Amino acid sequence: MLTYISAKHAQALRECGLHTFEQVWQHPIAWFEAPNESRGGWSGVGRLQLQLQNGGSLCLFVKKQQNHGRLTLLHPIKGEPTFRREYKRLQYLESRGVAAPQVVFYAEQLIENKACAILVTEELSGYVSLESLAEPLFINRNFTRGQKQQLFSVIASTLRNFHQLGLVHRALYSKHIFVKDAAIQPQVALIDLEKARFTPFFWYRAYYDLAALNRHAENWGRTDRLYLFMQYCQIKRLGILSKWLCRRLIKRSQRK
Repeated sequence: MLTYISAKHAQALRECGLHTFEQVWQHPIAWFEAPNESRGGWSGVGRLQLQLQNGGSLCLFVKKQQNHGRLTLLHPIKGEPTFRREYKRLQYLESRGVAAPQVVFYAEQLIENKACAILVTEELSGYVSLESLAEPLFINRNFTRGQKQQLFSVIASTLRNFHQLGLVHRALYSKHIFVKDAAIQPQVALIDLEKARFTPFFWYRAYYDLAALNRHAENWGRTDRLYLFMQYCQIKRLGILSKWLCRRLIKRSQRK
């Protein structure tokens, strides 16, 4: 069965007795919320803080799942664990220099003939979700116009770079866009990539993800939405094609 341990974190995992599937699987995790039960199995995520022998600490996010997969062309019968897909996507993004959670540990194993998987990633230190910034950005207006535009430009650039790698996120909500130093020198990372997949059509990646973000971007003003869209398209004014795409995005984002 597939097993991966980050060379950077291997020693820390050994020190804490968490370097095998069995050790991590049996280690108690405080779930953020009750595990999601669907597709005949379950899937959950929690946070774990390890105290290291050198006096430091390591903050991790631990995802565990059992019989929770998706049918794919390569796995049409038993399906593929959704965390395996996320693991592969995270490794791919790291190899391309795109900011995302770093994989610390990944492993799969059959337990009583049930497919189980574990994905452990390092916490994005100093990052917060774009969703959590809604109040200072759009309600209390703690950001200047220039600061907000700089943030949206970096977000747009990150999304475009992600799409240029051939990927569509398929769950691009503001809670899955993480930001560091939002008001100073923004850095952006994407999380929750278990639904991400490759598609050959760039327009589809943009259409699908930007519509999803627009639909779930509560408190965003029309100007903010349009500015992000124009920065993504790298244009200073709307033309015939960009207007058409903008209308299509709005129409899709209004679907129920």
